[in-house]
Amino acid sequence: WQKREISNFDYLMYLNTLAGRSYNDYMQYPVFPWVLADYHSKTLNLTNPQTFRDLSKPMGAQTAERKCKFIQRYNEVEKSEGDLAAQCHYCTHYSSAIIVASYLVRMEPFTQTFRSLQGGSFDVADRMFHSVQSTWESASRDNMSDVRELIPEFFYLPEFLTNANHVELGCMQDGTVLGDVQLPPWADGDPHKFILLHRQVSE
Repeated sequence: WQKREISNFDYLMYLNTLAGRSYNDYMQYPVFPWVLADYHSKTLNLTNPQTFRDLSKPMGAQTAERKCKFIQRYNEVEKSEGDLAAQCHYCTHYSSAIIVASYLVRMEPFTQTFRSLQGGSFDVADRMFHSVQSTWESASRDNMSDVRELIPEFFYLPEFLTNANHVELGCMQDGTVLGDVQLPPWADGDPHKFILLHRQVSE
């Protein structure tokens, strides 16, 4: 990898394999990092450092404000004389079976897997994976219960972004019917272009 004889993608897959992660286990599914922080511009400016996610920090520390909130949560356990064994910065995981299934919910067998994990039905539409930008904003800034990373499919599988099976995922509170995943403006509404640019940037 250091000699650039294999790609970043191959290297990350190798690390996942060494860590015991496998496509056969949703709880130990391969994990890939968010590599971009710009999901709102019409074009990607690859000369601007702000375009990229800060890979030196976990998702819970992508903004200074968010980092302080997690530190405060950690310290509050000690102040309240609670069980110090319960001290943690993040009460959720960066990957889980439900996160994997939510990303891939538009494809079988993940559609049924997601429903099974949700007790037989889909989640509330507003909480379903429907937009790359809103998912990034939730995981990096807005939601203290969300520090999720990505899965390999974000770098090679455009099909998971379209609702080709016409799965009825529900309707959001603003009236939006969930269908295909909303892509960043720089993808021009094309899942193939999104995957192509995402993969190129990751390298």
